[in-house]
Amino acid sequence: MLSESEIQQLMNELNTLKTEIRELHSKLNSEDRKKEDLFREKKRIGSEIHSKIRNASEYKEKRNSLTSIVKNTKLSKEELEKKLTDLESEIAKLKEDRKKVLEKSGVDDPVMLKRTIKKLEYRIETEAISFEKEKEIMKSLSKMRKQLEKASESHAIERQLDHKFRDLRDVKEQLEMHKKIVQHSAKESQKHHVELIESSKEIDDLRSKEEQFEENIQKIKSDINALGTELDAKLAQMDVVRKKLQDNNVQLKEDIEKSKQEILKQKDTAVQEKIKSGKKLTTEDLLILQRTMK
Repeated sequence: MLSESEIQQLMNELNTLKTEIRELHSKLNSEDRKKEDLFREKKRIGSEIHSKIRNASEYKEKRNSLTSIVKNTKLSKEELEKKLTDLESEIAKLKEDRKKVLEKSGVDDPVMLKRTIKKLEYRIETEAISFEKEKEIMKSLSKMRKQLEKASESHAIERQLDHKFRDLRDVKEQLEMHKKIVQHSAKESQKHHVELIESSKEIDDLRSKEEQFEENIQKIKSDINALGTELDAKLAQMDVVRKKLQDNNVQLKEDIEKSKQEILKQKDTAVQEKIKSGKKLTTEDLLILQRTMK
């Protein structure tokens, strides 16, 4: 059997262990709350990262689509510019051909010549002029008609020129439209490119924060494990001390209280059975009910 001083020493040790175990429980609860707070914050950041990634994907898709439009439009622009150059060359050649035909016929302006012929023909038909004057006009008309006939080759050239000028106008309008499309698409593409860069930077920053939270979580987990190990050791140590005291017939306060609670629970069960069966309750039964209700 242990001496009084040894038992007292064990009691002191037991009380110290209880205090240390309470403190460890408190620390564990505190660390666990911190861990849960960090988990929630990490989860929030994870959700924000996913949202940013979706936005970045949209920006990238829009940028690539607009870049493709710009690229294809630029290719069309090159084709149109070539067409414009070809048309200008064809128009220049037709003008040169018309010039040669007119020089050969001796006519500067077939349209004006035709008007002059019609004017003279109208004069002969409507004015009272002398025979000599009419002969003179008819001679001029004959010469003009021959010149106009020689210049008739220029009519076909004029028609070709009209078509080419219309084509030239259409190509210029298309070029202007393509220019506006390229400018707008390039501007929008650049806008989405900037948004993509900014979003990527935000994602990197958030991932850095997420990693920092993960490091903090792992550290707290390590601390919790260490506290748990220490708590298990203290509990084991307390069981050893309690066992020594029990072996020496030392009744501990908590054991006595636990025993009382067990007895009270048994009595309460018996009273409840009385109530169910309709039996009369004694004063002691009523006191037991009061105590269990508390």
